[in-house]
Amino acid sequence: MQPRSIGMTLLFAATLLLTSGHLTDSVGNVAQEGLLPPTPPVSRSVTLPPPAAPQAQPTKAITAEITSYRVQAGDTLFDIAAKHDTRIEDIVKHNPSIDPAQLSIGQQLQVPVKTIKHPKSRDELADVGERMVLSQTGEPSRYLRKIQGCTLTAYTNAFESTGKHPGDPGYGVTASGRIAKEGLTIAVDPELIPMHSVVYIPGIGVRYAEDTGGAVKGRHIDVFYNDDEYARHFGVKQAVDIYILEEGTGES
Repeated sequence: MQPRSIGMTLLFAATLLLTSGHLTDSVGNVAQEGLLPPTPPVSRSVTLPPPAAPQAQPTKAITAEITSYRVQAGDTLFDIAAKHDTRIEDIVKHNPSIDPAQLSIGQQLQVPVKTIKHPKSRDELADVGERMVLSQTGEPSRYLRKIQGCTLTAYTNAFESTGKHPGDPGYGVTASGRIAKEGLTIAVDPELIPMHSVVYIPGIGVRYAEDTGGAVKGRHIDVFYNDDEYARHFGVKQAVDIYILEEGTGES
């Protein structure tokens, strides 16, 4: 046997003698042989409270400007509403205790101001159209709504379109009260497209929802032209996507 092997054997024997009959626990305490082994350290788990739910930010309600108005002699709710560009029902809503038929001189009212949205003039509507920019796909870069699958037809002031002859009351007048004009006027279903909306029609251009018609329902748009022959040859164009650039007031 080599000397190095003998030395290792002696070291191993000495280790057995030192540890025989004794165990040493993890904290240095000696446990007698035959006793239960030392209790392993207890693992403590800490339960953390759940993270607090994020607080919703309060939403500011948009309210109309309110002004205080003292009733004068001869005032009616209609007059007061007209002065403040508001509706009678808006005044009553903010003054539930008043009797609309019997206002008292000196009575103080809380009157909402400018609650009526007026339709834009044709010049204002034209400004919306002039600011429109087409993207590379041919769609407006900005629009409110896209209505797919519309049907386009054309109409004129002729009797076959309107049922009226020159000289008849309302001849050439649209449902908005404006005179129908080529390049501007279209007839729409106001349930789908509010009156006075600005509409972009690919291949035709920017038009204004100024008219209605008994046969114009749903996704049917009638485009106004002056020339009867051109309107006849316009035919029916199907599956046209149109774009609402600005919603109208919905009022005639």
